[in-house]
Amino acid sequence: MLKNKSSKLTVCLTHDVDRIRKSYQYLTQTAKSLLKGNFKSGFYHFFSIFKKNPYWNFKKIISIERKYKVKSTFFFLNESIKLDLFNPSNWKLSLGRYSFDEQKVKQMIRWLDKNGWEIGLHGSYNSYKSSDLLKKEKLELENILGHEVLGIRQHYLNLNKLTWELQAKAGFRYDASFGFTKKIGFRDKKFRPFHPLKDFPKFTVFPLAIMDSCLMHKENIKKAYLGVINKAMKNNGLLVLNWHQRVFNEREFPAYTKVYAQIIQECKKRGAEFKSFSQVL
Repeated sequence: MLKNKSSKLTVCLTHDVDRIRKSYQYLTQTAKSLLKGNFKSGFYHFFSIFKKNPYWNFKKIISIERKYKVKSTFFFLNESIKLDLFNPSNWKLSLGRYSFDEQKVKQMIRWLDKNGWEIGLHGSYNSYKSSDLLKKEKLELENILGHEVLGIRQHYLNLNKLTWELQAKAGFRYDASFGFTKKIGFRDKKFRPFHPLKDFPKFTVFPLAIMDSCLMHKENIKKAYLGVINKAMKNNGLLVLNWHQRVFNEREFPAYTKVYAQIIQECKKRGAEFKSFSQVL
């Protein structure tokens, strides 16, 4: 666990793997661009269906992290919500789903794990309130890895008052879902990992400080992330970043990759230690 005596910055880099391929996005992104009169962007989104999968960006992330001699945690999702064509709000959860059992996915999970990246479960949308789903998804991921899965982050950061207890009973050692979905910073001024359960005193919650989309919508991006880094250092905190693997497609998410690298560089400049969650436990 982090030591109180030192003000040294500790950083945990993470990636939520919500989906590994585009589906309905080909149509929605095309429509949005055309309605705005941006025909060049509209044609790109429409015809990108015939190009290389823009969401499969693992090699790019690995390359960046190797360059800076850091490693991260990947949270893989096994969503079980079924498609309802007559309910568009269901599409973002059901369309584009992937399974742990897909050969390409299994190979990547095992490669990352073997080469020193940490693998956690990205709990499916309804699992935050279901002991059965948590146990099922944990076991499925463990069967691929061949060893225990220690951590979880819930999809959409879904939490209720029972989630942490359900996670602990399912055998998880930590949760990384405590944070904001629409802004950056430290929720409830939780700067450090904390232990919310009396019956499971070693169960640890790692607060999320910066999520990609929340930061990239800021008017002054650099000022915003420097503010969070400064606050983490001032409070001897832990800086947790979440950069979804799909946003490393620069054509669709301009500057996301650049800013991710800039934050790593800034933290390195300040002498930060980069650790996985299991190394902090």
